[in-house]
Amino acid sequence: MKSRYPYVLVPGMGGWGETSALTRVLPYWGFACADVPRTLNAQGYETYAASIPPMGSAWDRTCELYAQMTGTRVDYGKAHSEKYGHARYGRTYEKPLFPGWGEKDENGRVRKVNFISHSFGGVTCRMLAVLLAEGCESERAATTDGTLSPLFEGGHGGSIFSITTICAPHDGTNMQFALPAWMRVFLQTVYYEISHISASVPGLHRFYDAQLQQFGIGEKGSFFGLKEFRFFKESEDNVFRDVCVDGSRRINQSLHTLDDIYYFSFAACGTRTGRHGQEPDPHVMTPGLFPMAHYIGVHTETTPAGFFVDATWQPNDGVVNTRSALAPSTEPSVPFDPKHVRRGVWNVMPLILGDHASVVGWFHGKKTTMPLYCKHVRRIESLCAKTAAITK
Repeated sequence: MKSRYPYVLVPGMGGWGETSALTRVLPYWGFACADVPRTLNAQGYETYAASIPPMGSAWDRTCELYAQMTGTRVDYGKAHSEKYGHARYGRTYEKPLFPGWGEKDENGRVRKVNFISHSFGGVTCRMLAVLLAEGCESERAATTDGTLSPLFEGGHGGSIFSITTICAPHDGTNMQFALPAWMRVFLQTVYYEISHISASVPGLHRFYDAQLQQFGIGEKGSFFGLKEFRFFKESEDNVFRDVCVDGSRRINQSLHTLDDIYYFSFAACGTRTGRHGQEPDPHVMTPGLFPMAHYIGVHTETTPAGFFVDATWQPNDGVVNTRSALAPSTEPSVPFDPKHVRRGVWNVMPLILGDHASVVGWFHGKKTTMPLYCKHVRRIESLCAKTAAITK
């Protein structure tokens, strides 16, 4: 393998990974161009596609990713699970996604990982990095019986080399408030019905897994998705609560960059200036995203928490506001400089002219996705080599 450290691709809201049978016919990473992890592996870059809850909260997705990476039982934390009224433990992963993560090799070097994330997968990786390094005080205080997960202990940093986000809603997206009520209800209904069907039909979870067993979703007695409906409408522990502007601002209060990690962010824009704001650009945006891009592109609002989403939020990729994807506003960032790539700050990459789907190889991304990923992986490998040379 050419890669010094493995690459793990982390999907966004509604996404799936390599454990899903759906990947064989409809890969999340590279549907219209090429299977991204398979192509990178063929080129010598050790790559994996993680599977985490498609509609889970940022916290639950982070706990799931950690368990999958380490080959352990999912522990959502005593304090968290009691607060949100779901089971503390989830499924058990019999083996890690790849061996040796966080351990030292024969030369005394820690086997690190490079995360490449799309959309809501961005906050998952950011949260994982902070929890590994610093743990969680509320979980430490609540868990005094010796069952505290290593994820919440702190002191386990140093196992991530880089985090790359692609079209991530770092500061949230106002999509669900920009859309008219009928469209918002329709889209949410689609999500919870998919969750219900995938969890309730025997064997279908192998094809698409909602991974919401901690809420009892998938157990007998869920009639026509009523349990899923209550989960999305009543729970404060799901993707819809966390991905909005107020939810993301709340999460960002506990997150920050770490000095030993390289951070990269790619944002996309598929709109252009129109008479009333931003309108979809048919040359770079998938037609299916036109309605959402339109409503986001003309919308301004004051959120329930009092934050004003002004006209600078109108350029978008059909799902995420472009300015939100550039970098978290609460963390340091600089424009990408190939001669001086910095750790501990967000290196903001040149803007992609495209949409939220094309950046992972869907539709308009057929010709651009693989070159983007291959070039970026080579960039990270160059940094790996330089870092290794300095530490010898």
